[in-house]
Amino acid sequence: MNIWKYVHNGQTFGPVEIEQLQRLVDSGMLTRESLLQKEGSTEWVPAHSLPELNFPAAGTPPSPPVTAFSSAAPPPISDKTPDLEDVEKNKIFAILAYIGLLFIVPLLAAPNSKFARYHANQGIVLFLATVILLAGSMVLMMIPIVGCVMWIAPFVIVAGAIVLMVLGIINAAAGQCKPLPLIGQFNLLK
Repeated sequence: MNIWKYVHNGQTFGPVEIEQLQRLVDSGMLTRESLLQKEGSTEWVPAHSLPELNFPAAGTPPSPPVTAFSSAAPPPISDKTPDLEDVEKNKIFAILAYIGLLFIVPLLAAPNSKFARYHANQGIVLFLATVILLAGSMVLMMIPIVGCVMWIAPFVIVAGAIVLMVLGIINAAAGQCKPLPLIGQFNLLK
């Protein structure tokens, strides 16, 4: 995998993939002289030394900066790059958002972070969906004939919730704003 760190305004950011570096170049955030370090290396190299990066011709104005959220709904999908400074500051809060009631932590600790708020929304939706489905399966288990089949439903629901929780944690740890499968399109937080 082609994973890099980069320096912007004297601070180190990353890890990012080469595609994200190209978006940073396109937005004007990285210049030809910006320093990059490949994962596993101790050497910093100027961005122009990477043949994979395409820099605009001299005098070409940069594209508008890439942001975590566009004004359109639903929440951003995988090809949107979140604000990397926001990601680095609030990654741990975004990860915690998927662990049960801990979705409250990013709302309290990082209320102005779009990245943490996005993952808090995903965590809330996951938590509510799990509780509602478990409650519904418990009610169905009380029906005599249906209950014989429904005894397995809570196990399936919990297993599915764990899978979605792990996916959400992986996305948050990677600094991505990918919606969760099945439930990711719901937006409870404005």
